[in-house]
Amino acid sequence: MKINDNKSIIIPIFIMHSGCPHRCIFCNQKIASGYFHAELKKNIFDAEVDSYLNSNKDKTKKVEIAFYGGNFTGLQPSCQKELLSWANTYISAGIVHSIRISTRPDYITEEILTLLKNSGVTTVEIGAQSFVDEVLQYAQRGHDSIAIVKALRLLKDYSFHTSLHLMAGLPKDTKEGFLYSIEKTIELKPDMARIHPVLVLNNTVLADEYRQGKYIPLELSEAIELCSLALDKLSAAGIRIIRFGLHLSDEMKKNGAVLAGPIHPSFGSLVRSSIYFRHALKLLDEIPKGTRKIRFNLSSYDVANFRGFNNRNVAAIKKLYPKTKIVIESFANQERGVISLADDTGILIRSNISLMV
Repeated sequence: MKINDNKSIIIPIFIMHSGCPHRCIFCNQKIASGYFHAELKKNIFDAEVDSYLNSNKDKTKKVEIAFYGGNFTGLQPSCQKELLSWANTYISAGIVHSIRISTRPDYITEEILTLLKNSGVTTVEIGAQSFVDEVLQYAQRGHDSIAIVKALRLLKDYSFHTSLHLMAGLPKDTKEGFLYSIEKTIELKPDMARIHPVLVLNNTVLADEYRQGKYIPLELSEAIELCSLALDKLSAAGIRIIRFGLHLSDEMKKNGAVLAGPIHPSFGSLVRSSIYFRHALKLLDEIPKGTRKIRFNLSSYDVANFRGFNNRNVAAIKKLYPKTKIVIESFANQERGVISLADDTGILIRSNISLMV
């Protein structure tokens, strides 16, 4: 069976803060990742992997085991080798295709990368969070921006696939600072990126600062704006964003777990749909307000992003054009990221969104 490398299933294995030298001011892994066993045993690992494999109906997807939730390369080398050997059992059986890990930039050395390369790891995700040194220092990250640059360059020297994790709305950060971090990311050219806005999780230093009025989290609209700007810039540079926002674990859904911040179950959808809405408005600027009928043509894969969460984009367009019939036509063979708009005279206007999807 031919495996489609463009479609993948990731099996997350959380090592729950293991290997981290300290806790950053925003971090509470139990809430962020959900409840997992503090000490990972092989029977627990196997049960988790088997559960995902049994639920995967599309056998053409590439399957990756991913070690998340801690600082993998901060673990003792013997522990790293043991965990990777468990994953390699599935690779040898031909039912898992690769391994990825997440770690800190200041725990990347040639010795560590040799170990990872020899143990079947193909992708390394780096928790950068920001390239502004003042922001990193205040967040108690324990490293500076130079460490991020060195780590990414070394990973590329060893031919790993790379991903950078950034956060929007960190204490001491600004819109300009966040966009600076995006520009630095573009300079380093990782293969992928993750971005999520800061949420105030209970039992963290940041929670204490929030209660004292020292930290004001982003509003949802502010977070969407920042992340949509990031998506525009990173997509134009050929860097794919693989996730916006944290996955809402069962722990996060509990009352009092998340004290504040731009939390939303479909945050990534909000970000992408905001860009589609912006492009739709640009097209509508070319159409007189008295037009009786307008027709949007787009790929069937883009319809959800175009319509927006709970159809809010379409509702907003209808509010702007209350006397106009709005028609949305989708085509499976149309190029993704291209919106065409025609008025009742048949004049066609196009807008290319050019997102990495």
